[in-house]
Amino acid sequence: MTKAELEQIYYLNRELKLWETELERVRCKSLVGSPLPGNSHGSGVSDKVADRAERIIELENRIIAKRDEIQRLRDEAVEYIYSIPDSLTRQIIYYRCVSLMSWRKVAYEVGGYNTAESVRQIYSRFMRDL
Repeated sequence: MTKAELEQIYYLNRELKLWETELERVRCKSLVGSPLPGNSHGSGVSDKVADRAERIIELENRIIAKRDEIQRLRDEAVEYIYSIPDSLTRQIIYYRCVSLMSWRKVAYEVGGYNTAESVRQIYSRFMRDL
């Protein structure tokens, strides 16, 4: 597994949040000002509710696919992390790449007088040798 593959989980989670935000925006989009049924203006009749429903379904499917992709990558990352011989390095890689913690939080979780900078250095050295 490469550094890019391990770090991809972070970016996929960010992308997932993007699509979840978009879904929420579409769900909350106001239909104020849309013509009432039977009161059509002009010759073209558009079904804004159906269009919005289709967009919602499309976004929900995209979110499901993204969650599946993230879970698959997490499973692969965890399998790889189990193979790292050093326990401290395993923990740091897991907390950073799978649990998506900040360096400060990683240092707190591993304990042992580790600082955010020291765990970042351990991570960087491991990734450089990867």
